[in-house]
Amino acid sequence: MAATGTFTWTGDWRGRARPMSRDVNYTLDTRALRGTPGYALLVVAANPHLSAAVLRRLLESQGVGRSETWIRRRLWLFRPPDSANSPGPKRNADGKDERALAIMADNRTLSLGQLTRLLSEYGIRRSREWVRRNRSSTVTPA
Repeated sequence: MAATGTFTWTGDWRGRARPMSRDVNYTLDTRALRGTPGYALLVVAANPHLSAAVLRRLLESQGVGRSETWIRRRLWLFRPPDSANSPGPKRNADGKDERALAIMADNRTLSLGQLTRLLSEYGIRRSREWVRRNRSSTVTPA
């Protein structure tokens, strides 16, 4: 993305349909905002790849005191939803979902418990709840 650009739209605040435009900065030098109340949030936004502990140390070195909890509560705002750094379970983390679904499709008459045990025999650990939720995706329409 370019450092600056032009934002255009049609219509002004009086309701007239005329083309309007403004120059917009897409990059920001956070050093120019040191000492302002939003500085800590801007540093977190500029460095979503860093851990909360590293960000806390960075802010402390610049004279800004924020707790790791404060940083963690805001860090998720700037990380992509599917990033490896985002908390919580990852979808298809072991890469075996496709194989599990194929096994389930071949064994449609088995119960949830039997399917769970069968998958574990193939080295695919899935909970009963996972099997229940994903069982319908193996059914082909008649």
